[in-house]
Amino acid sequence: MVVFEKVPTSFIVRYSWKIMLGVLSIALATWLCNRLIVVEEPTTLLPSLTVFGTVISLFLAFKTNESYNRWWEARILWGSMVNYSRSFARQITNLLTPEVVGESNTTDQLSRLKQQLIYRHLGYINAVRLSLRNQTNYQELDPFLDPAEKESVIESANVPTQLIQNQAQSLKSLFRDNKNDFRYMQIDNTLNEFYNIQGGCERIKNTVFPRIYTHITTVFTWLFAFSLIFSLYDEFNWEILVTRIIVAYVFLTLEKISRSLRDPFENTISDTPMSAICRTIEIDLREMLGEKELPPPVVPVKGILY
Repeated sequence: MVVFEKVPTSFIVRYSWKIMLGVLSIALATWLCNRLIVVEEPTTLLPSLTVFGTVISLFLAFKTNESYNRWWEARILWGSMVNYSRSFARQITNLLTPEVVGESNTTDQLSRLKQQLIYRHLGYINAVRLSLRNQTNYQELDPFLDPAEKESVIESANVPTQLIQNQAQSLKSLFRDNKNDFRYMQIDNTLNEFYNIQGGCERIKNTVFPRIYTHITTVFTWLFAFSLIFSLYDEFNWEILVTRIIVAYVFLTLEKISRSLRDPFENTISDTPMSAICRTIEIDLREMLGEKELPPPVVPVKGILY
């Protein structure tokens, strides 16, 4: 996710240099045709281009709006992941008492049990992140999961789902036959919310934005840009050319932005910053366990927060 307060010109150039190169190529072709082709009666395409531009604007507005809705929903879901993760840690650290886990357990054993549950959750959120980005570097789960458990879950078709199942099994063994205990029901409801969040993210990930609509919008936006600039070949004017280059550049850049927003889990510059969010959750939850040696927050790289 771009986090610049003021986007530098160098970033804009890196982001859209291909678009600018394409627009300038059309402008160069227009100038060459003006020099090489003799036109006796100049044609005026402005009325047709105005209608064409209006239609393209409607297509782009719809595409950008729908893409932004997908991006914003993804951010809301991960915001909920933060809130419910904090609630889960609060429930684990405050509701799991010797009365629940058994008077025979020492304070150290109870602390280790709480740490295991919270660390497994940290493994879960990072597994969700890796799954949404189609990554398999599960060594990132090593700090949070027991080696035997990690080897078991990474063989699953859906690693995050299996980790929640393991959490449920651990809670089941803790509460034994007292499943009506309000503490058990509260924690179990929180686990259900994690499934809801994960399912929402998977829905966005697996629901493909209509490709035919995307393709048609891209093609016609470039066609409009070409027509807007090239229509000057028979009546060349530098001032009008510069204006139309700017207009074409704006249309094409908006089209590219809409494409980058439609898939918020692809680790691009418009991606939901899941790595940073996971680290924020890790810092909060480990601090709730009373730990002092905490990892640093994820910082932006060249103005991009991943």
